[in-house]
Amino acid sequence: MTWERLHKEQEELFLKLMKIEKMQSQIETLTHQITQTGCEIQTYDEELKNLKAKLEQLDSFSFVNLIRSWTGKQEELREQKIDKAASLELKLIEAIQMKNDLSEDLLEKNNEISKYNEEKIKNQLEMIKVKKELWLKEHQPNIALALEQLEEDELNCKKLKIEIDEAKIAGNDAINKLHDVIASLESASTYSTWDTFLGGGFIATHLKHEKINESESKMHQAQIALQRFKNELLDIQNISTNHLTVNTDGFVKFADYVFDDIFSAWSIHSKISSSKEHVSKVIADVRNTMLKLEKKLGLLEEKLNEIELKKKDILEI
Repeated sequence: MTWERLHKEQEELFLKLMKIEKMQSQIETLTHQITQTGCEIQTYDEELKNLKAKLEQLDSFSFVNLIRSWTGKQEELREQKIDKAASLELKLIEAIQMKNDLSEDLLEKNNEISKYNEEKIKNQLEMIKVKKELWLKEHQPNIALALEQLEEDELNCKKLKIEIDEAKIAGNDAINKLHDVIASLESASTYSTWDTFLGGGFIATHLKHEKINESESKMHQAQIALQRFKNELLDIQNISTNHLTVNTDGFVKFADYVFDDIFSAWSIHSKISSSKEHVSKVIADVRNTMLKLEKKLGLLEEKLNEIELKKKDILEI
């Protein structure tokens, strides 16, 4: 068997093993994220129950509440608590949806990894390494060490390239989903303007609430896309010797910031604009990350070309 054929088989087995290790890491990450999201659900649920209890207290008769109603404080307090409760309810719904999606991702990864026999692949890989050592002893014993080091570097570069390509796909998906959110917010802004300046009415109100539901759905789709992008970035950071430093906290939890304003935003045009600005900033953050990935990919391509030339020089000795 030729050296090129042995190396090709080694590469195929190496990349299979890499895929298994990646899925194992993703299963661990997803399990942690599901647990964390479960805690968030519990927290939001408890906070929402407390707020509902406080709203019931505001509605019940008391002399303090009577005085508040005379001074206008009662309605102001009620409005503040309703806004906060609405924001919490949206966060709770988002967390439940996120947990469901992450659970589906986990199930998919467990099903996929069950198709592989890790021990068998490791044994096959060891056999190829032995065959390569024997080939070098027979044909080129003097170049063995240099060639083995180059091929190890080559495999690691190809491994990182695959991860970056997968992260780019996830990043582009997140950007597309975020643009959908902006389009939905713009549509909601239009209906909010109609509701404000045309006096509302059943049809305007009905259409506006449809846009609320649509925007919530679009935001969740963007949120899970961002979470998947973050998980791909974590894979890159785990295998890269020259770590790609990316702060993902600002965009992975973007929905929380939007939900803090979003309930009152449907009737206040300026707050919808504020939400759109926040989503635009998230898009810019993701794009900046994508530029870093492109730069890293360019360096990898150069490195792979350099390794290929060195290998040819050695094998032609």
